[in-house]
Amino acid sequence: MRAVHRLLLRVFALTRCSSPKMSEINRLDTWNERWEKGRTGWHKSDVNFALKNHGKMLLPTPGRRVLLPLCGKSLDLKWCYDEGHHVVGIEGVEKPVADFFTEHNIPFSVDQLSWAKLYKSDDSRLQLYCCDLFNIDVEAIGKFDSVFDRGSLVAIYEEDRERYAELMKSILSNDFRYLVNLVQYTPTETFNGPPRNVPTAHVQKLFGDRISIEVLETLDRTEEDPKVKGSWGLDSMFEVVALLTPKQ
Repeated sequence: MRAVHRLLLRVFALTRCSSPKMSEINRLDTWNERWEKGRTGWHKSDVNFALKNHGKMLLPTPGRRVLLPLCGKSLDLKWCYDEGHHVVGIEGVEKPVADFFTEHNIPFSVDQLSWAKLYKSDDSRLQLYCCDLFNIDVEAIGKFDSVFDRGSLVAIYEEDRERYAELMKSILSNDFRYLVNLVQYTPTETFNGPPRNVPTAHVQKLFGDRISIEVLETLDRTEEDPKVKGSWGLDSMFEVVALLTPKQ
């Protein structure tokens, strides 16, 4: 009986240890399935308005090193690259990463790292890492002058936000600029994202020990997007663009 008891305890311990990894794998599977089936409503056919309107505040000097987390195959990558910056993207699904280079006819190579598959342009100024965001090698990926968080913070689960903020803070340079798009609404029993509700005050709480936050633009998406009152069943939805800078 004691042997059986010890065996059951061992199985229980192994199950507990393995469940977080399984959870992360399942999350990536969900996004992979959406890319495979073309259910990618977040992917836009144009450069994001926040980058167009506030790009100079995000990228005030030439040749900055800019990160786009959970980038997909966003045209924002190409915009930053064409502006002459050193662009790094992180994406958990390989399909959009490969598609990006072929769709834009950018010559590239692929390197298999211990923690990611790296797609990079021949001039190495555009690098897209295919991996779990939370498994990146912080030392290897280096520091960033700028971050454009168009759809990352609003996509991740609420329970992951604190470690996400700690990760982002760990790879920011001293004179960083962090432009983030926030979606704000009152969650209901039938819809709580993604995109997920991220109040401005919550961003201040997540990053506040190091940053100052300035709201640059607020747009009412309620009538513009038919899903808001339709399939999502919300009363209203706003998109807020905020700039995070080092606290003085």
